[in-house]
Amino acid sequence: MAVRFGLLLMAALVSLPSLSSAQDVVARLKGEGLEERFTEEASVSGRVVAGVLAGSATASDALALYASATRASDDICVRVISRDGLYWSENTFTWPDGADSGVVPLEYQSRYRDQLAGYDAKDLAILGYEGDCRQVPDGPVLVAARGTDQQQPATLDILVNSGRSDTFAVLTNLANGPKTLACQTITAGRRTGYDTVCTVPLAETPDNGLLEIRIMRRRFDRMMPATSLVVHLPVNGIR
Repeated sequence: MAVRFGLLLMAALVSLPSLSSAQDVVARLKGEGLEERFTEEASVSGRVVAGVLAGSATASDALALYASATRASDDICVRVISRDGLYWSENTFTWPDGADSGVVPLEYQSRYRDQLAGYDAKDLAILGYEGDCRQVPDGPVLVAARGTDQQQPATLDILVNSGRSDTFAVLTNLANGPKTLACQTITAGRRTGYDTVCTVPLAETPDNGLLEIRIMRRRFDRMMPATSLVVHLPVNGIR
C-alpha cells in the first residue's frame, strides 16, 4: 500500500511542471507596473495606425496577441489608446518560450479594468509590434485580441487616424495582385484617439505569413503621405 502511494505521489509531482508551464503561457510585463493613464483630457495618438485588432474582438479588459511563425523578437511593444482619447498606455512585454500558435494573453493588470471593459469592441485600439518601446518606434505588427473569444479571426480591423481624409487600405503582396479596400469613418461619439476602421478579410493571404498593407489618405483631392505596415498573420492552433 505504501509503495503504491509513493508511486502515485511521484507521478503527481512529475506532472506539476507541465501544469505550471501551461499556466505560464503569458506575455509578461517588462518592468514594474503598467505605464498607463486615464484622464478627463483626451490624448491624440499621433500615429496614423492606432491599432490592429482581430475582427472577433469583444468588450473586455482581457488583452492578448495572436502568435505568429514569423515573429523574430522576444520583446513586444504594446500601445493602447481609446477612441475617445481618455485612456492611453505604452508598455513592453516579453514573449513566452514555445508560444508559437494560438492566442497569448498579456499580463495586463490595469488600474482601470472597469473602464477598459466598458469600451465597445472597436473603441479600444491595441497596437502590438516587435521591439522594445524605448528602442524602436515601430515594427512588424502582431494581431491583437480582446475578450475571451480565441477563434481564428476571419477579418482584421485596422484603426486609423484619417486626418479628416478619405482613407483606403491597399493589400500589396497578394498572389493575385494588390487589392484596395475602402475604409469606414466612425461617425458616433468622440473620435480623438482615432476615427476610421479599415476591415481586412483574411480569406486571401500571402503564403509567407506576412501581410503588407499601405494606408492611403486623400484630402481635398490631394494624397497625404502613405503609411506602410507589415502584419504577422495569426497561426492556427488555439491554446
